[in-house]
Amino acid sequence: MRMMTRVLARVLMLLPLLAIMTPATSQSAHAERIKLALPSRSMGYLPLFVAIHRGFMKDEGIDVELTALLPNIAHNALLSGEVDYHGVADSALRIAAKGAPLKTIFFSARLPNYFLMAKPQFKSVAELRGKLIAVSRFGGTTDLAARVALSTNGLEPGRDVVLIMIGLGHTRNAALMAGSVDATIANPPDNTMLKQKGFRELLFLGDAIEFPSNGFTTTDRRLAENRDQVKRLVRALYRGLMFARDRAEETIQIVEREWKLEAAVARDSYTSIMKAASKDGASSAAGLKVHVQLFQAADKSIGDIPLNKMVDFSVLEEVRREVNR
Repeated sequence: MRMMTRVLARVLMLLPLLAIMTPATSQSAHAERIKLALPSRSMGYLPLFVAIHRGFMKDEGIDVELTALLPNIAHNALLSGEVDYHGVADSALRIAAKGAPLKTIFFSARLPNYFLMAKPQFKSVAELRGKLIAVSRFGGTTDLAARVALSTNGLEPGRDVVLIMIGLGHTRNAALMAGSVDATIANPPDNTMLKQKGFRELLFLGDAIEFPSNGFTTTDRRLAENRDQVKRLVRALYRGLMFARDRAEETIQIVEREWKLEAAVARDSYTSIMKAASKDGASSAAGLKVHVQLFQAADKSIGDIPLNKMVDFSVLEEVRREVNR
């Protein structure tokens, strides 16, 4: 009898906890879980984070599980089915061009969202002659964009400046602050925080080269067999993009919360992001061809590439027509 009393008491103690847990469990049971890999929680993916914060994913019956994976690992995970989508479109375009069954379906940015940040004593790109500039990895987007931007400004990488492969943004920032390099390629909010520490913004790389970035990719199989899911994800991303473009103050508040930034940093970072933001989630043919030219320069085995071998905006076009009726 005493044992039954103790059991009953424990059950009664658990009832409030069960009442709290049940609605969340019930809600997630009705949402479709999708796995989406990102190389980092970069602000370049702002439409995704707006869609999550504003409930657009929930509206579409989607529960997004975000995971951090380096590009090569993300491609393998996508092709093997371990993740459903990834945000590494820049390099996905390259392997799709070489035959991988992948398509990029949405771009957050129409321009490379990078800034050339330098030590305070440098007042122009030309003054970096003979200096060290940090990029993420050779062949990566920061490397390719930096090479074109520097060449456009009269400096030939390898001859006039030395590019150093250092890795992720926080590592590159640390190298600049320690004086190990003279300049680095930075994403928002890093460019803002470096400016606050006295470093100089010499160049927005989007002024020197046009190509889309921060795109989302999935497999040909998912597009063929689960188009409804793809469409719901794209619709949430598109709504996130339109919200970010049209409702600045509310989006800045999301930036503050998501990246835990002070108001002034969040505002400046939002301004930086919107310099490169996509207008509608797609990319111009000219921008995609710049990607192709960069691939061909890095890999002589890549020949002419039809753009529809790398991207599929048909779902996005359907969404735009429906949302903008």
